[in-house]
Amino acid sequence: MFDCTRSRRLALLLGILLSLLSTSYGALGDPQEQRVQIGLRLFRALLAADEDLGQKVSDQGQLRLALLYRDDRRKAEEFAAALQASGHGSEQGRIRHYPVQFILVEGAHFSELQELAPSAIYLVQSLPDPVLEEVIQYGIDHRRIVFSPFEGHVEKGVLAGLAIEVRVLPYINQTTLKRSGIRLKSLLLKVAKIHESW
Repeated sequence: MFDCTRSRRLALLLGILLSLLSTSYGALGDPQEQRVQIGLRLFRALLAADEDLGQKVSDQGQLRLALLYRDDRRKAEEFAAALQASGHGSEQGRIRHYPVQFILVEGAHFSELQELAPSAIYLVQSLPDPVLEEVIQYGIDHRRIVFSPFEGHVEKGVLAGLAIEVRVLPYINQTTLKRSGIRLKSLLLKVAKIHESW
């Protein structure tokens, strides 16, 4: 019964989220900034849908979320503050009851981040292809969600992003999902756009 209630809550949350994202898309200004802000909400929902999230917390019981940026640390700090403020009631600053800790990393120093074992990775700015490939491979090897709001990244192998069509949808790379062994709740996969690479 608990799983059924939880699934219904997730379904309702996803429905409301997709509706809000679709209606607010045009009101945010710069297209790249729009994608980053919308991605914030989808990233949170995607992490909540990770069936093995509890295995990815730090020894202190925190979700260590890596925010990668190219050259604008301020943007990463703003994103961290927005994500920290998201959620309602006891879930504010938490995802599935786990407190969130942020690690801000310049993409050029990604190798240093690997030692910190992040729970998931979000790209705040688009990164050069060689760095992006390294981030994708890290996510696959360590079963970590890598999310990029930038157009074309899911097709390049990033696990998740967003598709802007009639409404905003989670966008999942099926090949990366299989290679990484990440298990996402079926409800999220039902509403997501799926990219199949060959």
